[in-house]
Amino acid sequence: MTDRPFYRPEVQTMPRERIAALQLERLQALVKRIWERPIPFFRRKLEAAGLTPRDIRSLDALRAIPTTVKDDLRASEAEHPPLGDYRGSTLDECVRIGCSTGTSGKPTLIFWTRTDQAVDLEAVCRGRWRWGLRPGSSLAHGHPFGQYGGGISFSKGIEALGLLNIPCAPPGTGPWTPEVVRLLAMVKPEHYRFFGNAGAQYADAARAAGYEPERDLNLRVQGEDPKEQYKSVSAGLEALGMLGTACAEDDGAHVHEDLAIAEVVDRGSGRPVGHGERGNLIVTVLGKDNAFLRYDLQDILRVNSKPCPCGETHRRLFYEGRVKDVVPVAGHEILPIDVLLALLECALLRGTAIEYQIARRPALTALPLRVEHPAATTSEAAAVAAAIAATVRQRLGVPVELELLAPNALPRFAFKAARVVDEERNPA
Repeated sequence: MTDRPFYRPEVQTMPRERIAALQLERLQALVKRIWERPIPFFRRKLEAAGLTPRDIRSLDALRAIPTTVKDDLRASEAEHPPLGDYRGSTLDECVRIGCSTGTSGKPTLIFWTRTDQAVDLEAVCRGRWRWGLRPGSSLAHGHPFGQYGGGISFSKGIEALGLLNIPCAPPGTGPWTPEVVRLLAMVKPEHYRFFGNAGAQYADAARAAGYEPERDLNLRVQGEDPKEQYKSVSAGLEALGMLGTACAEDDGAHVHEDLAIAEVVDRGSGRPVGHGERGNLIVTVLGKDNAFLRYDLQDILRVNSKPCPCGETHRRLFYEGRVKDVVPVAGHEILPIDVLLALLECALLRGTAIEYQIARRPALTALPLRVEHPAATTSEAAAVAAAIAATVRQRLGVPVELELLAPNALPRFAFKAARVVDEERNPA
């Protein structure tokens, strides 16, 4: 029945105490597998905490286990070439191989067994059902393919749910983009999922080919919406790509808590944060052969502990950004989403596709911010810059050094946008 509210109702409405009991049962099975197979990398983590499988009697035992970050995985691969000793399966047990984007450094190699694929697809189908996607509709997206594992993972999830999959790849300057535009005009997808300003680039290509994007392609481009990132949470492609998604309440992404244990902890103390607070996401993946134990993605999330009116019992999280994108300014930690939310409040930017860039420099006492605006080349530039800076300063609570730039002065991104650039010192 496509009108049911939940993809897996018996799991998604499970009482909280039953969720905790299921998590403990699956955590115990994971620790036993790590110990007995063994998976040396994670067994060392348990030994460092003085834990054996017999000691995992409650979920609280997790907090004693050291966390793992992606650099630890890279170190494991260097010390135990070529694949490291953190894998839960061998290549001959796998059915697919891929790699991460490498946005936090060198890409990591990812294995999937049939079991791993089944867990990923369950998470994807459940998550996209929350978005209102149903069998028989269509979805176009701009994921790259090749070795990057996200494109095929995204596609398999769409197809498993029964949607028509329309892979477009990121837009470019070659002959492929006009062909994609022609296909989109023929099919008119019901749904689109593009990163950054890829949608705007496809819309420009459509206009160049004589199409009106919304009328002919069903493609609506309204600029970057920061709240779009609150609609989903990932535990990383290597762990659980779709950790959770938002329901119709649109108040945080419900975590698939039967498939993973998600902790949000203070980056300094390691203690769990409370409702409405930001912290690092630590994930333990349950049920996969290539699982992860207390994996710190170095992502920053905010917790919503309130019961959800939709009836789903799995708790909600807001994805705020990455630790690598934190910009310390005058005692505050600023993320790109903070800046964009502030810019959206500026009357002079309403109705435009906002393009901006944050310059990160040592010991900042004011936020260096670059914003595109048509007034940049007119006599009104100083007044417009001052008005935008005042709104951002009021929202963020820090001084702002705003540089107004002409349209198209900043880089454009076909996939994941990079809004923070590192600079050693103030430009001359």
